Amino acid sequence: MLSTKTKEHLRRWAERVLPKYAALLGGGAVLAAMALWVGSLTRVVTVTDSHGANKTIVTAAQNLNTILEQAGVHPMGADDELVVTETDGSGDSLHVLRAFTVPVTADGQTTQVVMTQGTVADALQKAGVEPGPEDWVEPALNASAEGCEVTVTRVEYREYTQPEVIPMQTQQVETSLFYRCKDYTTTVQEGVDGLDVVTYRETWADGELVATEEVRRDMAEAMVPDITKVYGETVPVSRFEGPDIVDGQPVEGVAEVFTSQRATGYSASPTAKGASGRRLTYGTVAVNPNIIPYGSLLYITSDDGRFVYGYAYAADTGTAMMNGHAFIDLYYETYDESVKNAVIPVTVYLLDDETAAKYQEVNDAILEADTTPGV
Repeated sequence: MLSTKTKEHLRRWAERVLPKYAALLGGGAVLAAMALWVGSLTRVVTVTDSHGANKTIVTAAQNLNTILEQAGVHPMGADDELVVTETDGSGDSLHVLRAFTVPVTADGQTTQVVMTQGTVADALQKAGVEPGPEDWVEPALNASAEGCEVTVTRVEYREYTQPEVIPMQTQQVETSLFYRCKDYTTTVQEGVDGLDVVTYRETWADGELVATEEVRRDMAEAMVPDITKVYGETVPVSRFEGPDIVDGQPVEGVAEVFTSQRATGYSASPTAKGASGRRLTYGTVAVNPNIIPYGSLLYITSDDGRFVYGYAYAADTGTAMMNGHAFIDLYYETYDESVKNAVIPVTVYLLDDETAAKYQEVNDAILEADTTPGV
C-alpha cells in the first residue's frame, strides 16, 4: 500500500501531464488516471532508490510497481517513500527512499523506529526520547541513523568533599659535622601531618556508579616534614657553591692557602647579622678582616679531611680573631652544633675575586632560600 506522501506525488504528476488527454479518456478516466502513475503517455523516467539502484527507461506503464519492475528496482514497501522530481521535456525522476528500522534504547526500554532518512537526532525525536545535557548518546546526534543502534545513557554527576590526611614526610640532612660521633643524630624540625579537603565527582550512568574522580584539592593544614640531621662522610656543612673539589681542595681560583689554622664555632639568633652586615647562616664565618677581607669566598676543611665546612663567606669578626687566639670562627645555626666540634685544625682556601664573582648570583639565591634554621 502506498504512503500518503507517495500518493500525493502521483496526484500532482497526474494533474500536470494528463489534462490534454482528458477528452479522450473521459471524466471517469481522468479520476482513474489521478490514481495511476501514467496513462497512455509514453515518458522518459529515471528510477533510483536509496540502496543504490539507478535506471532510466522509456515507458507508457500506468502502474508504479510496473515502472519499478521495468527499471529492475524492487517494488515499494509499505513504509518506503517516493520522491518525484517533475521536469518539462527532459523526463521525470522517481527516487524511492527505502525504509529501515532503528532500535532506540533509553530508560530501560527499546523502541523500534521506522525511518527512510535522517540522523540519530531524528530517530530520538520519532521515538519520543529527549536526551538531557549530560546524557551520553551513541552514535553522535548528527550521525546518519541508518544501520545504527541508538543508545541513550542517562548521566548524573554528584560531588562531595572529604578531609584527607597528608602523612608527614621524613627527611634526612647529611653533614660531616658529626664525624667524631657518626651515630649521632639530631632533630632539626618536628614533623606534623597535613590536612587537605578534597572534592570528588561521581559519574552515575543509568543509576550505576561508573567513575569517581578528584576535581579539587584545598589545603586546610600544611604538612610539616620531620627533618633529622645525620652524619655524611665529607658532606659540607655549608650549602654555598664554588669550584669543583678534587683531592680535598678547589680545582681553580685559589689565591692563598692557610693550613693548620685554629677554628672555633659560634652561633647567634636566626636574624643576626655579622660585622659586614651580612645575615649569618651556615657558610658565614668570622675572620680578622685585616687578613681576609669581608665578602671573600673561602673553602674550609679539617686538616685530616674528615670534617668539611665547605664554601663560606667572610662576614663577621670577633675578639679571638683580632687578637690571634683563633684564625677563624665557624658559624652554626644551633648552639649545640657550635660547641660539638669546639676547636678544629683547619685548612682555609681563599679564592680570588674573579672566581668568587662567578658564584655570587647562585649563592645569593641559596642565602635567600635559607629559611629553615638548622638545615
